[in-house]
Amino acid sequence: MRYAGAGILVLLAALAGCTRTATPPGGCAPGNPVYVGHYYLEGVREVGSEILLRPDGTFAFMLAYGANDQSGLGCWTVGGATLSLVPEGRSAASRMHTPDNRGFKGLVLEVQGRDLVWDIAGSGHRGRYRKSAS
Repeated sequence: MRYAGAGILVLLAALAGCTRTATPPGGCAPGNPVYVGHYYLEGVREVGSEILLRPDGTFAFMLAYGANDQSGLGCWTVGGATLSLVPEGRSAASRMHTPDNRGFKGLVLEVQGRDLVWDIAGSGHRGRYRKSAS
């Protein structure tokens, strides 16, 4: 995969060192430890994306697609076979979010083993967030 240049490297470095924790009104519920970790997107051409799920139920998200960069902080929750990323200031995650969107409106991901699968805007085109081994 080719990345869009130096901008992606800056975003990746910022995500890796991110210490700010999202705390929406009422805070986040602690997350299931099975899902805690750092995930990297695979299978979506020309898109670089990472998710960091923290034990306290907060997340950090970044995505770079050409000149369009997205980032977000908020709470993550698991319900059934889905994991939702709900950004600060929103009450629910968007099921229609795409790499083309301006801003981050959240994601609803399907849990498949250790992976989180993104069916991009219900199109059937899927990307897979793989959990880092470390």
